[in-house]
Amino acid sequence: MEENRVCLITGASRGIGRATALALSAGGWRLVLAARSQAALDELAQETGETHLAVACDVTSEADVTGVVTATVQRFDRLDAVVCAAGVGSFGPTAESTLADWNAQIGANLTGTYLTCREALKVMLPRRSGHLVNILSVASKVAFPFSAAYCASKWGAYGLTKSLAEEVRREGIRVTAVLPGSTDTPFWDVIQNGPPREDMLSAVRVAEADTLRAGSPIGCLRGRNPPKGISGALSCHGVAAACPPIMGAGGRKRREIRQR
Repeated sequence: MEENRVCLITGASRGIGRATALALSAGGWRLVLAARSQAALDELAQETGETHLAVACDVTSEADVTGVVTATVQRFDRLDAVVCAAGVGSFGPTAESTLADWNAQIGANLTGTYLTCREALKVMLPRRSGHLVNILSVASKVAFPFSAAYCASKWGAYGLTKSLAEEVRREGIRVTAVLPGSTDTPFWDVIQNGPPREDMLSAVRVAEADTLRAGSPIGCLRGRNPPKGISGALSCHGVAAACPPIMGAGGRKRREIRQR
């Protein structure tokens, strides 16, 4: 692998983002760790190495996203890859939901992904090199009840990812969508009656999938659909692993918003 490659990871302080940071750090990448909690980022930076940059960033803020990409270029003078792992979820009957529920999920899951990819492309396109990896969800392709805003945000982010792949495939930029099913992260800590944690994918397993995409061909890497009868899967360039549904029988009681 080329030395000194730089990757920006959003949602880096927890779950899939954190597991990805640890995996890439072990592989010799220099990292820009972005999340809302500076304290959690500083702790992760100490664990992964002092050469990394930790920047507090709310992906729903255009100024924050622009700032973290600017800081990346100022520190490392390059940006080779981005892993968009920031995300939130809120579950419950649509009739009982609020506009705040909707805006929070569209903002973090869709607008945040758009802003991060847009700013990264401003750096990558002139160099005709780079890789965008968007951590989405099986809910990007499968509709679940009591998840209207979540599914809408993820379907939108999947459409965004596919569109970007078509747009930049001739510009030397790779674009990857990773579609995990239920993953054992703090996302589920306050959600009642969720799928059994022991049956979920591990964050490390998902991180292995998205970090393996670095050597894949240019263009959108689309995984296969989940097998029949299985509501969740890890889907990325043909890699699939069985996983329980993202929503279970207790879906009506879930209204909490959590960051992945």
